Amino acid sequence: MAQQKIHVAALDADIPCLSVYKERGLYSSQFRTLLQNAAQRLNEATDQPQNGPISVHVTAFDAVGGSLPPLETLRNHQSNPHAGPVGPIDAVLITGSGFSAYEDLPWIHQLKYFIQTVYTHYPDVKIFGSCFGHQIIAQALLSSKGVTPESTYHVEHSPTGYEMGIQPIILNPAFTALFPPLARANPFRIQLIHGDVVVPTPAALAAGEISLPAPWMNIGSSAQCAIQGLYNPGRVLAYQGHFEFDTFVNSELMVEFGRRANWPAGDVASYMEQINRSFVPGKEDDDDAKAAAEAVLLFFVGSDRVVSNGLMTPPLV
Repeated sequence: MAQQKIHVAALDADIPCLSVYKERGLYSSQFRTLLQNAAQRLNEATDQPQNGPISVHVTAFDAVGGSLPPLETLRNHQSNPHAGPVGPIDAVLITGSGFSAYEDLPWIHQLKYFIQTVYTHYPDVKIFGSCFGHQIIAQALLSSKGVTPESTYHVEHSPTGYEMGIQPIILNPAFTALFPPLARANPFRIQLIHGDVVVPTPAALAAGEISLPAPWMNIGSSAQCAIQGLYNPGRVLAYQGHFEFDTFVNSELMVEFGRRANWPAGDVASYMEQINRSFVPGKEDDDDAKAAAEAVLLFFVGSDRVVSNGLMTPPLV
């Protein structure tokens, strides 16, 4: 079978704190490692429908600095799949960030416009977002000013404060049915660190208009966050949480955020306890990060379009 080559453009929407950067590099580098590891696991598995072994190449872009993929590098119906050393870009991945998707900053406006352009004009390119990435996708595509004007969703600061660490997320069965790795994650447990949420507008709540516009789907909910991710078949996937973070990364970032915002010591201690719920001394964290990474990779290769004979459509080459 032919190899499925996935070219991912990872848009860095922030840089890690120094202690994390020293150990793990940029967020785009962390995603590259985890997606390549996920590809190896899926290639070795016998229970995943595939058209051939998966290989992943990640190209990083500095979104904060205004560096975004040129549109001519994105896959479209005229793309030559063999052009260049790694071929056209098949997927756009937007990392987490300490910024908010509703901030009035030039690079955030530029990124939202880029997301809208990709979604509207490049249907062969998948879009994935983590935390801030999830939120800016919602702001770009589901707000009244986005490409779905009938939608009534937006991003705002959470009235309940930060959701931190490992919290049980109940996934939507209609979503997990499409991604076998997540069917075993009940509840779903990946690291969380966010103070903003995707919610219906107050006017929509008052009118009782709280359903996502078809074919969008909420992937799941936690006690503190009703929308833990978004899914649009074959087009968009987003997690509020961070499968790319482990206890080390999340604890270092939390302490740095606390230092900047002067969080009370009691809050920092409570957040640390929540982050360390998945920590196992001397071993990998006990969470669902691997399953989450595998689901993202299966989304990139199109496994959410499984046909009756078990093959994925369309195959990538």
